[in-house]
Amino acid sequence: MKATCFWLGLLLLTGCGPSTDRVDGPPSVFVAPDNPALKNANGTWLFKGVPFNGYMVEKEGKHLLSKLPIVGGKENGIALGWYKTGRKRYERGFRNGNREGIHQGWYENGQLSFRYLFHNDLYEGEQRTFFTSGHRWQSLTYVHGYEEGKQKTWNDSGRVINNFTVKHGKLYGVIGRYDCMSVLKK
Repeated sequence: MKATCFWLGLLLLTGCGPSTDRVDGPPSVFVAPDNPALKNANGTWLFKGVPFNGYMVEKEGKHLLSKLPIVGGKENGIALGWYKTGRKRYERGFRNGNREGIHQGWYENGQLSFRYLFHNDLYEGEQRTFFTSGHRWQSLTYVHGYEEGKQKTWNDSGRVINNFTVKHGKLYGVIGRYDCMSVLKK
């Protein structure tokens, strides 16, 4: 009886099988995106006709420019990109072939270029873009892939040029800003 309770308790704690949410990283196999044996068939990466497991890497000479992890033919994990200088260019998350989590990119000068959030391959939450100077360019809010809420755009000098709200697909507020001057002179 004690042994039965022990095994039943252990089964309840560990579950009946492996988790389907877990995605293991790819093996250390590296393939260039221009390799003729690597093909994308309807969103699945195939290498020599079978779903690819490894990294798609792009190099220029000795410089590593990008590294995309692929498991079971789908992008899985953090894709990284670099400039020839070695400075990071982008960092993007993927899960089962879909964009997921934070996607960030940087200009070659090191300034943040964009910061997007994804859930199930759709924009979610605040999406921000920046000028090379570091000034804000856009702050857009999304819900399930659609603009919803406050939306704002600036010019490079920091002046607001769009400031509106999207509610149920309708726009409210100042869509574009134009400076007007009187052409009449006395």
